[in-house]
Amino acid sequence: EIKFLVRFYVEKITLLKENTTVELFFLNAKSLVFNETIEVESEHVFKLAAFALQEAKGDYSSAETTASDLKQLPVLPTRVLREHPSLNYCEERVIEQYKKLKGVTRGQAIVKYLALVESLPTYGVHYYPVKDKQGIPWWLGVSYKGIGQYDLQDKLKPRKVESFTAVVFLSCFSTFIRHCLSTFISLQRS
Repeated sequence: EIKFLVRFYVEKITLLKENTTVELFFLNAKSLVFNETIEVESEHVFKLAAFALQEAKGDYSSAETTASDLKQLPVLPTRVLREHPSLNYCEERVIEQYKKLKGVTRGQAIVKYLALVESLPTYGVHYYPVKDKQGIPWWLGVSYKGIGQYDLQDKLKPRKVESFTAVVFLSCFSTFIRHCLSTFISLQRS
């Protein structure tokens, strides 16, 4: 099975020039939210589901139609359905948000969806399982913002974050120190 995925994330979707590129980012983000690759709190999931409905179906018409559409569209992650009392409850929460979007165009719904997704702390982060020197497992999160160290059970709040500016500085600084030390040692030997 071949899937389209975004490999490189932009800081802001407003930097994207082509409508097709924006739509591909939208489809990718929708898939990542549904598959729980991007962790999203329930309240945000309900808003995102409403934006997805607005994009796919236009303005709200009735609760029955919306409930049927929600069952067909992949917008509610399994985790969210398990966290709440019933599917009915989740549908009602989405419908509340969906009604507020009357008059929002398809393009506006896509942009609002992406704006909310890109504000999430897990957007654009690629996680890699690692172990430290003591053998303790962690997640190493790499994104356009930098590199983060995450507890195994919590991908939302990094324990430590290093921006790429700091990483590059440390790399250059350590190279400079090594060069100075090797020069100093060679001068001592002469």
